[in-house]
Amino acid sequence: MFAALFGAAYLAGCDDIKTAGSMSLLDTASTTATPLLSSADLARGQILISGPDGYCIDPATLRSNTNRGFATLASCNILSGGTDGPLVEPVLVTVTVNRATTGAPTPADLAAALQTELLQSRELSALAVGQMATGGATAFEGSDPRHWRGAFVLGPHLIGVTLYAPKGSPLLGAQGAAFLNTVSSRIRANSPASSSGIAEQSQSKTDPLEARLGRLFERRDL
Repeated sequence: MFAALFGAAYLAGCDDIKTAGSMSLLDTASTTATPLLSSADLARGQILISGPDGYCIDPATLRSNTNRGFATLASCNILSGGTDGPLVEPVLVTVTVNRATTGAPTPADLAAALQTELLQSRELSALAVGQMATGGATAFEGSDPRHWRGAFVLGPHLIGVTLYAPKGSPLLGAQGAAFLNTVSSRIRANSPASSSGIAEQSQSKTDPLEARLGRLFERRDL
């Protein structure tokens, strides 16, 4: 029941990604209807997200309130239909923000919740990431089932980051893990929440792992 619950919430997240940006990430003829952003704040300015050079935030995907937020990063060149930004590797990165009540789930925890195999995991400077065997095929046209996923706590917030890449992309390997580490490092360095106190521990009887995963995959947050 536990795995099925969070697996269903994860699928809801994929549906939101497709709704927010259904264009092929390999097709520069696709454009967004609003200007692209180099950075954006979530959770009422407590979390600031930005991508490496050449990657922008699609403002159409932004969702934010007091404690929660959601956004996607992709190639500026592709999002603009080839009018802005250099040519870079196609990729889709999602950032999900929620309240933290316990520590972040490990890559193994995430794989178990998504009912998939953990192909590999890496402990990087900004977070621990894991390569999931399945779940990425519906992110966008031509995306590989394998994808990278990780989570970390920053002040009172639990932040989840996920990277989807096309089949054959170098970002499916170690470069993808490094990309998520860069995004997470920027969030840590630039967000006001980095100086906030550690989130209070939950006093409820809810299982700690279930609570952590629920914060990342709640349907209402996506």
